[in-house]
Amino acid sequence: MTPTPTSAPEFTILHREAHRLLKLNRVDRDMNWVRGLITINLAAAEMPSAALAFPCVMTHGPSGGRLLAIAGLEQGCNLFVDNKGHWTGSYLPAVLRTWPFRLLDKEDEEGARPIAVQREALSVSQGDALFDEQGQEMPWLKAVMQDLVALDAGETTTSEMVNALYAAGVLTERALQAVLPNGRQMELTGFLSVDEHKLNALEDKVVADLHRQGALAMAYLHLLSLRKFKDLMALAAAHEPVEAPQTATSAPVTTSKSTAKEKSAA
Repeated sequence: MTPTPTSAPEFTILHREAHRLLKLNRVDRDMNWVRGLITINLAAAEMPSAALAFPCVMTHGPSGGRLLAIAGLEQGCNLFVDNKGHWTGSYLPAVLRTWPFRLLDKEDEEGARPIAVQREALSVSQGDALFDEQGQEMPWLKAVMQDLVALDAGETTTSEMVNALYAAGVLTERALQAVLPNGRQMELTGFLSVDEHKLNALEDKVVADLHRQGALAMAYLHLLSLRKFKDLMALAAAHEPVEAPQTATSAPVTTSKSTAKEKSAA
């Protein structure tokens, strides 16, 4: 899921002359723009760390499979962003770590895919310079650009892994119901989870194929991550007032195409 602020951000092509004097505050990140997101795209390579921080689930549709970190139980409430706009989670997904930069789909005249940046996230006075005095990218910016390319490649690989699990018949639609201490009921729907019994019953050849693709390891890390739903419910309870109406709220898991790719102005 491409992180999308409440208002559509303005992206411009990163250019060493146009942005030569600008800076980015990488130490004190303002994460208010992600406050409303409850699902965040993950690459399979992130699972060893992400599985220890969030419940990680899957979706499958016409555009392929996706791996998602669950960051909240109801729409508009990311439980990992505090009132000061700071990220409080133990792991920051790569798609958020590389923001406000993104890799565009459209190639330039030289056949390369440009990097775009959200201009509003930059400053003339605070943060780290994007370019040195010679107009060359700073080492940290080069690292971000490399991460964007890797993230783009990882999107395809991750989708293939989810597709393989789906084709093997081990993914099942799940829903999570939670009752907070004040009595309010919450429900998270529309995501896929691995059925461990079906996974263990697979033929050896299918298991070997999933192992070669890396999908088997991702499946087991996903199952491990589901234990984090308990922590997520505890976070939701901590955000609640002592007394609240005992009404049920439902949050469907949704995704929008593009991890570090530009599909629209938003």
